[in-house]
Amino acid sequence: MEKMKKVIPNLSEFKEYLRGLVAEMEYSHSSLTNKRLELWLFNKVHLGNGQVSLGFYDERLYQLCQRLYPGCDIGLLTYHGKERGGSCGLIADHRDHGYAQPIAVSLNIGIAEFVVDGKTCVLDDGEIVKFNCKQLHSVPRIMSEERFSLVLWQLNQTKGYRSQMIEPIEW
Repeated sequence: MEKMKKVIPNLSEFKEYLRGLVAEMEYSHSSLTNKRLELWLFNKVHLGNGQVSLGFYDERLYQLCQRLYPGCDIGLLTYHGKERGGSCGLIADHRDHGYAQPIAVSLNIGIAEFVVDGKTCVLDDGEIVKFNCKQLHSVPRIMSEERFSLVLWQLNQTKGYRSQMIEPIEW
């Protein structure tokens, strides 16, 4: 795991923007989470059958994600807090599905313990990390009342996962 030097300007404004997206979120179907709200960004993968479909798209968020991880074409925004009856942002040890290339970039909004390959790190508000998502990783503890996690990947095209996004045409 590598902590990155990138900084999110106006973190409090970005948190407000993310709170506005909670209404778009759905509860996770993963057995690794319990009542976690999440929103697939740009593309969405059905973890049971591997089908790729269009995810939520917002140009402002897409541009930020491209600055954090150039070339990313899929992301997952998760929420921990009291909105919409509550959401638990914890997730048990796991390796990410084959849809993703091994490198992931995660933006943490709030304070949480993040464990990768047996090494525990406390992520502070606004911290960005790059890690190998094929190694065991988890979020066993959240120390803030509210937390957002934004994880970004590149689809694993060598395994047949293709983006459903239409690239903008430049004139």
